Amino acid sequence: MHSLENRLEKSFVWSALVKFLRFGLIVSNILVTLITFAAVVARALDFNLLGYEEILIICAFWLYMFGSAYGSYEKSHIKADIIVIMMKESFLKDLISLIRDTLSVCLGIVFFLWAIQLFQWNLDNGQLTTVWRIPVIVGQSSLLFGLGVGTFFHIVYLYDGIKRFYLKWIKKIQFNDKND
Repeated sequence: MHSLENRLEKSFVWSALVKFLRFGLIVSNILVTLITFAAVVARALDFNLLGYEEILIICAFWLYMFGSAYGSYEKSHIKADIIVIMMKESFLKDLISLIRDTLSVCLGIVFFLWAIQLFQWNLDNGQLTTVWRIPVIVGQSSLLFGLGVGTFFHIVYLYDGIKRFYLKWIKKIQFNDKND
């Protein structure tokens, strides 16, 4: 079976997006680590590192959402599949997987729409952090990015899941490998 995922993985946009996610994970992880280390050293030296939390929170937001999107890409995110793991290969197992993936997409869309509303609200209000006067939207826009990218991956995987389910159970085509 030629899946949408396999075709997209060969595209420049897909590979660039995955590389960007990896780069974002590395950079934000380094920043969170360095800022935390600097805060610990500053505290040990009795030095006031005023407002470091504002920058740390922004980096942590981005780290979390880069990780969330990358987890969706890898299919290593938290999902409700304990029942599916314990079941034998069957129509019911594939149906439950399809329902789970559909719910993931639906929830992803709802959360993405909420992130859009939060983004718009922040644009309208123009809130700034207390010390460094950084626009709050800098950190919270990570929600829009992470949920958008993660939901995109879930939609691609759901499409492939529906196609596979249809071919396997409606058309009765047998697959040799799970990745066929």
